[in-house]
Amino acid sequence: MSFSKEELLKMHEYLVFSRKMGNKIIEYIYAGKIAGAIHPPLGQEAISAGLIMAAETAGVKTHSTATHRNQAVMAKRAGLDRFLGELLCRQTGVCGGVAGEYHMCDFELGLLPAQGVLGGSWPYSVGYAWALKNDGKDDVVLAVYGDGACSEGATYEAMNLAALYKVPVVFVIENNGIAMTTPLEKESPVENLSVRAQASGMKGITVDGNDVVAVTEALQEAIKLAQKGEPNVVELKTIRWEGHYVGDNQSVYRDLSFRENLDEICPVKKMEARLLELGYIDEAYIQGVHEEQEKIVSDGFAKAYAAPAPTKEQILDYNKIYSNEAGGEI
Repeated sequence: MSFSKEELLKMHEYLVFSRKMGNKIIEYIYAGKIAGAIHPPLGQEAISAGLIMAAETAGVKTHSTATHRNQAVMAKRAGLDRFLGELLCRQTGVCGGVAGEYHMCDFELGLLPAQGVLGGSWPYSVGYAWALKNDGKDDVVLAVYGDGACSEGATYEAMNLAALYKVPVVFVIENNGIAMTTPLEKESPVENLSVRAQASGMKGITVDGNDVVAVTEALQEAIKLAQKGEPNVVELKTIRWEGHYVGDNQSVYRDLSFRENLDEICPVKKMEARLLELGYIDEAYIQGVHEEQEKIVSDGFAKAYAAPAPTKEQILDYNKIYSNEAGGEI
């Protein structure tokens, strides 16, 4: 599949946006401005950028679960101000600042809630996709998982039911090679996790998760298959640069020699080299995009941080925990 110059430049913009987002998250945590264990996306920007691009060009509404490091995806779905409001626990957030980054949701925007137990999002993603199908909608669900969560038992139940009832879901495996502190080789006997799709008679593909073009193309094709009643698996192989969370000393449990040549595996640098070779951009353009996205993200964080935190009454409002309505369209 070939992409236009405009599409390639948009992918680059999303890559840089994700990188700036990750850097600012780390900055705010060390400044004591963000509470909780936030998981930095550095090194995995091509997956977020590809998910955003594929959703924007799908031609149908998509719904997506969140993972630890897809902050850029959530920001694009919810809007930067509402996402950052939730990240910083402010009243301006998607859920009024009471859900936090990982558990925010907005069904109208296609932002599905994260599960309380790791490995639980694929099952309810299948249920959500099944409901969409029964309602006669053409929507597609992007169920995003990590390699560690992929080893949970419910994963196989979800894939089996999706294939059996031909629901419009794409199972996306964000494989960064390490589940918190456990390397892939100690949790899986197979190198490519996409092969597990075969057990349910589904198609599975493994692509370079550091190549935003490859990621976008794979997801676009996967969405088309899901629309035709062919759920499928897309594995995106990448590398987690930082610890599991900001402040995690990963040197005690993994070899960090890969960090000696980060430019060689950097999704942003790889895309910029491609665009330079095509003659689509120059160094001045690159600098301009980085400065623009830095300002967007910095201004967004400052605005969100200045907003008021939720009150005690807002935090304890049971309507934010339990639904008062059952049934009806989703």
